[in-house]
Amino acid sequence: MKKIIAIISGILILAIVCIAISSLFINDKEQNNVTQNNYDNVSEKTNVINDARSEISMIKLSVNDKILSIKLENNSSSIAFIEKLKDGEIIINANDYGNFEKVGELGFSLPTNDKEITTEVGDLILYQGNKITLYYDTNTWNFTKLGKVQNVTQEELKQILGDGDVTLKFSILNEESKAPTIKLNSGYEMPMLGIGTYSLHDETCVNSIYTAIECGYRKIDTAYMYGNEEEVGEAVRKAINDGLIKREDIFVATKLYPNQFDNPEESIEQALEKLDIGYIDLMLLHHPGTNDVKAYKAMEKYVEQGKIKSIGLSNYYIEEIDEFLPKVTITPALVQNEIHPYYQEREVVRHIQELGIVVEGWYPLGGRGHQKELLSDEILVKIAESHNKSVAQVILRWDYQNKVVVVPGSSNPDHILENISIFDFELTDEEMKEIDSLNRDEKHDWY
Repeated sequence: MKKIIAIISGILILAIVCIAISSLFINDKEQNNVTQNNYDNVSEKTNVINDARSEISMIKLSVNDKILSIKLENNSSSIAFIEKLKDGEIIINANDYGNFEKVGELGFSLPTNDKEITTEVGDLILYQGNKITLYYDTNTWNFTKLGKVQNVTQEELKQILGDGDVTLKFSILNEESKAPTIKLNSGYEMPMLGIGTYSLHDETCVNSIYTAIECGYRKIDTAYMYGNEEEVGEAVRKAINDGLIKREDIFVATKLYPNQFDNPEESIEQALEKLDIGYIDLMLLHHPGTNDVKAYKAMEKYVEQGKIKSIGLSNYYIEEIDEFLPKVTITPALVQNEIHPYYQEREVVRHIQELGIVVEGWYPLGGRGHQKELLSDEILVKIAESHNKSVAQVILRWDYQNKVVVVPGSSNPDHILENISIFDFELTDEEMKEIDSLNRDEKHDWY
């Protein structure tokens, strides 16, 4: 009997132990689930932060009549600063300190991420959580870096900031900073201002386009002859991968050169391969040449396949267009020609627009060897000063008000930002007439 009781007791103890162990495993599994859920939540929060970072990574700094671009750091301080900027422009009255910085009160506090930093020219620093300092020289201290003014030398920045007190105006590049669109006869919307890439190559090209996208550009103009289709595609893919844009947000145009007209299908496939962005938004014939109709008809086939969305011409004028149109099926969506205040081609522009074709101007700022003269024109300088804008902005605004699309090129981040900042003012009718009076019929390139 004692043996039976002992056996039963042993079984009961074993059962209790098993239950306890099972309970531990269950609790451990539940704990693992909770832990995993916590990881998921952290991941979700991290994604939110990354989204906030990718949404805005460049801001605008206005100092007197100068516009500077600031590339932001990826930290909680800069993200909090962005959130404040979403409520409106932040204006700081800054004074000189130590002959190496301008410092001013924020009027509110931001989270800090202090660490020892040796500042560089253009560094935007958060100090003590409630002060903004902009450095034009070096200093070593525990700071939080918010960002850095792009593409400015020490002497340039010192000159812009001047001696004594200065007003710093910070703002974000919102939807209003982006170029309005115009509807092409193909049914697609296209931004009325983009970045040209004629002289951009290698990393300079990639970085310039990426900066342009950060600044709100959504149109890029390239060509086979520019030799940079691969870099353009790389920049667009990088911007997509970084969450700045989706493919459908960006409008990419390229061109076939006359030496490609004999075998246009192969040339189109090469462009698609080099760009590697799925499809081409707009393809142009770069200028008239033997077999241009053959090349255009090949582009028409790619429109039918959906690999090209819109097609058009470049450097075609009244006689060339009128001769060309009866030979093709799809009316060009756009014609791109040289247009600037010294070469306005008003009759050509009017003729093209009356055909329901959008006009785009290359060399909008005068082009190689002529830009300095145009940007120094007394009439343009006077108009620019009256609007507190640059001459380049006045010219681009003149084009916009004439319904002419423009693609100014630059590798300078400040000029890139300046060129798209033309939608917050308007030229008067009298000012438009003054610019019209500058026409010399002076063509600056042979096309």
